[in-house]
Amino acid sequence: MKPSYIKHSFLKIINSMNYDPSPFVINPRIDFTRKRKCSFKSLMLFLLSMENHTLNKEIRQFFEKFSMPLITKSALIQLRQKLNDTAFPYLFSAMNNIVPFKKTYHGYHLLACDGSDVNVPPLEQDASTCVDSNTAGVIYHQFHLNAVYDILETRYTDILIQPRAQINERDAFLTFIGRNPVPGKSIFIGDRGYFSINVLAHLLQADQPFLLRANSDDAIQAFLNRFSLPDTSEFDVNIQVFVTRSHKKKYLGDPERYVVLTPKRTFDLIPPDDKNALMELSFRLVKFPLPSGVNEFLVTNLPSKDFSIKDLKELYHLRWGIETSFRYLKCNVPLNSFHSIRRDFLIQETYARVILYNFSLMIVQCITLPAKDTKYQYKLSVSDAISICRDFLIHRITNAEIEKLLCRYLTDIRPGRSSPRKKRSKRYIALNNRA
Repeated sequence: MKPSYIKHSFLKIINSMNYDPSPFVINPRIDFTRKRKCSFKSLMLFLLSMENHTLNKEIRQFFEKFSMPLITKSALIQLRQKLNDTAFPYLFSAMNNIVPFKKTYHGYHLLACDGSDVNVPPLEQDASTCVDSNTAGVIYHQFHLNAVYDILETRYTDILIQPRAQINERDAFLTFIGRNPVPGKSIFIGDRGYFSINVLAHLLQADQPFLLRANSDDAIQAFLNRFSLPDTSEFDVNIQVFVTRSHKKKYLGDPERYVVLTPKRTFDLIPPDDKNALMELSFRLVKFPLPSGVNEFLVTNLPSKDFSIKDLKELYHLRWGIETSFRYLKCNVPLNSFHSIRRDFLIQETYARVILYNFSLMIVQCITLPAKDTKYQYKLSVSDAISICRDFLIHRITNAEIEKLLCRYLTDIRPGRSSPRKKRSKRYIALNNRA
């Protein structure tokens, strides 16, 4: 598959939306029905190709490239508010269908689920995005981007945006499972923030393959504390428990066999007033030490005959791909550089950034580098590829130039390389402080 095919197919989707924009606008009988300086297609491409400059500079760069009359910021805002909330989700979904999901591990697609906080411009009356900082009297405004990422295809399959004060990653996870667009068998891989009895029950009832990290047995109120586990550095055991809302003595007195739910505990599969139901949960629990000396606990329903402890280690290690993608998404696309304080516009831009990332990585995946006898193997530089593919999308780079240009920017592959994770707070880039 060639970059030119991916671009042509993507623009074909936008052209079809432009031909009949009525499903994607607020007022179908009025919006984008007359010839304007900026068409529906031009608006979509403009939002997809925005960088981190001031809005006036973004407008000049885009419209001068196509020799189109410049529009004002006010006109652009009026155009953006005509879009409804289905336009970009539709484009996101349709674009993923351009390139089929083919790469698998032991016959399974690998889908990592994780979330990342995104700093957004402050809006005083928006309490749903407010987050207290470590500095007294200082608050942040954030969205939480929940995402599913195909590790082997290196692109996002689904996203869900939540205001930071209303974050619920476990509900988002269950939503992703229910609407998984990837055909065939998939393994959902999640960090410990996604593990709960409710999530576990949903996964097992749906017979959905999964691999979740659980809190270690020395954590306060850790689920694993109830079990008598082998006193070894590494083990692989099968666990069977029954979940109930009944508080009979035989259930309360045997925590290793029964999980007794409190009245307020979320468990969708047993109604709060049902004291008779017993739901069986059978799963596999694996423990192994990390090089740092910390013990890792993984919960899964993958069969041990097909997935050894070594395989599970590798699978969970591959989950780090979504963390790397968040870095590219924020720093190179760049997701943190918004051009409005309106919350509906922020969602538009978030989708646009993720779509541009997917478009870029689709093109990266279809380019094969020639093998060379060097100390390290090399791959395309993703950070450079995103910038190049943005220009390719809006015709600053031709079909004949794209592959040669991408292959100029390589980075070495060093298996096993690691460094301490740097955690530092980062504020949004102010609208009046851009180049």
